[in-house]
Amino acid sequence: MLDLSPFLGRRESPPPVAGAVNVYDHYLADHASRHDTGVPMSAAEFERYSLGSDWLTGLKDAAKKVVQTCRLMVGIHDYEYYLQHMRERHPDAVPMKRDEFYRYCLEARYPSADRPGGGKCPC
Repeated sequence: MLDLSPFLGRRESPPPVAGAVNVYDHYLADHASRHDTGVPMSAAEFERYSLGSDWLTGLKDAAKKVVQTCRLMVGIHDYEYYLQHMRERHPDAVPMKRDEFYRYCLEARYPSADRPGGGKCPC
């Protein structure tokens, strides 16, 4: 974990504990050195509220899906999904570069007047 104690005016955290197998053991040793009273969090609570836990990974995945959904709503396709598709379905083909991919998607959505059969307003 990132130690912000110098910026918060707190004393420095103790050095890593000999025999501390994981981050929770380090937390317990740190809690015992800083607090005379009080009950430390259980291992489950520590896992839930620590920055390195699985819920943060889930939150990042959810944020990626929200961004992907917003892009699809305005017509911008997901380049990472395209690369994954090309690796799985067309392993021998060379995928487009990111800027070429976005140009292709924009041309498909908003055809230019230079392209045959394109550029005319559908209304």
